[in-house]
Amino acid sequence: MNEQFRAEGDINTGDLRDHWNRRHSAETNALLGRDSRVFIHQSLSTPCLDVVRSANGSTITTHGGQELLDFHGNSVHQGGYANSFVLNRISETLKTIPFCPRRFTNIHAIECAEYLTGKTGGKLSRVLFAPSGSIANSTALKLARIKTGRHKVISFWGSFHGAGMDTIAVGGERQFKEQLGPLMEGVFHIHWPDTKPLNLTEQQVVDSIEEIIVHE
Repeated sequence: MNEQFRAEGDINTGDLRDHWNRRHSAETNALLGRDSRVFIHQSLSTPCLDVVRSANGSTITTHGGQELLDFHGNSVHQGGYANSFVLNRISETLKTIPFCPRRFTNIHAIECAEYLTGKTGGKLSRVLFAPSGSIANSTALKLARIKTGRHKVISFWGSFHGAGMDTIAVGGERQFKEQLGPLMEGVFHIHWPDTKPLNLTEQQVVDSIEEIIVHE
């Protein structure tokens, strides 16, 4: 089995995981047990490692009082780790505009969109806010089909573009495709250069892309 899968998820039953679990207090273990009984966790994200009591700056404090420097960075931390500027702006906005329904706008959305489009040097003039990266990529796939009239996609093995059915198809990670049956058609995967087992050169990767374009 690939070492990546040995190191993560339920199948990691090694000495290091056992040592980590023995450090927990009875109260922490009880909370972790309650969590596992009521949540469906994402692939490779179970069991939970610990219980977070607070977060500040780049530091997580666990329920047992241990401070951990967070190098994870998986997902956008919308509120930051107790970033006072962000929290204060969110609090001020929620007091006046806690929700904006469809077909209405508000000054905060307009200013944010203007700021983002202003960063593109005039190349992009409009934005669409999405609730997640997966949905953003799904929307991009739809727009590309409409604009180009084409439906085929070239992607890399090992890439991750989201957990939706279409973004799983475009992605190249095996564990997200297993047991799902037929996925979106028209997706062709290629290898990154200098990765095992093929160790292709950059030119060989370019040639493989051109071959797909010619034949498809």
